[in-house]
Amino acid sequence: MMLTLVAGLASAQVTLNYNLSSGTTYSTKVVLEQDISQAYMGQSQDVESDQGYGIELTFTDFEDGKYSVKMVYKSIMINQPMTGLSYDSETATTEPTGAAKAVASVLDRELQFTLSKTGEVSNITGFEAMLDSMAANMGITEEAQLSLFKSQMSSQYNIQSMKDQLKRTLIIFPDKELNKGDLWTEDQSVSAPFTMNIQTTYEVAAYDDETVTLNVSSDIFTEGGELVTNGATMTPDLSGVQSGTIKIDRKTGLILEGGMEQLISGVLNMTSPQEMEIVTEISGKTEVTGTVQ
Repeated sequence: MMLTLVAGLASAQVTLNYNLSSGTTYSTKVVLEQDISQAYMGQSQDVESDQGYGIELTFTDFEDGKYSVKMVYKSIMINQPMTGLSYDSETATTEPTGAAKAVASVLDRELQFTLSKTGEVSNITGFEAMLDSMAANMGITEEAQLSLFKSQMSSQYNIQSMKDQLKRTLIIFPDKELNKGDLWTEDQSVSAPFTMNIQTTYEVAAYDDETVTLNVSSDIFTEGGELVTNGATMTPDLSGVQSGTIKIDRKTGLILEGGMEQLISGVLNMTSPQEMEIVTEISGKTEVTGTVQ
């Protein structure tokens, strides 16, 4: 009997992919908190930077191996004391103004994309209509101002930035059955705030009839390129690690909860308006929650 039990445990397997019915709605919220410490020319400063967003994904047709998905922003939060920008749509009691109004204008705007069974995002559309709607919400009608606004916002809301956001809530799964302890890896690049390569390893830590728990660890490296901010041009040379756990709804493949901690350090090499090295350390954490309806 003992041999039979061991054999049964060894053959237990789980398949991870997206299995969604038409009309399924997934509400997910991501909160990123970062503390940034910098030292340069005998001075130092500590910067707090928090942001978050809630999105609602509605899955409709499944055709040619891909789901059609409608994405709508339901909440937005940003807290950057150094720039004086602080706004949280879930707690705000007055209408936002200035830069906060631009941030809030993304609420209830819609994009569309397709999602494969294993988690590949493609065919993101709707940016032009979203930017027009955001401009109308802000009362921007003059042609020159409209063009400037759309140019500024398209640097934040574009195909790559959307893929970067969705990578926090939609995992790319391997096309194979898995046992407890099995691993798979994924290499990805993100473009903001600067180009980074993230090499992530997922491990099946546990599963039952309803959920699958994954251990997650990543190595992070900057990939060159310039960062232009507040009139300064810098080349980042940073690396670090992040780790945490993610719990997935076994039936649908969607994340129910997850937490990651991150530590990145190195230098930002400023080349303009002057040359200097900025020693930088970024510690942060990301929390993801989701519900399936």
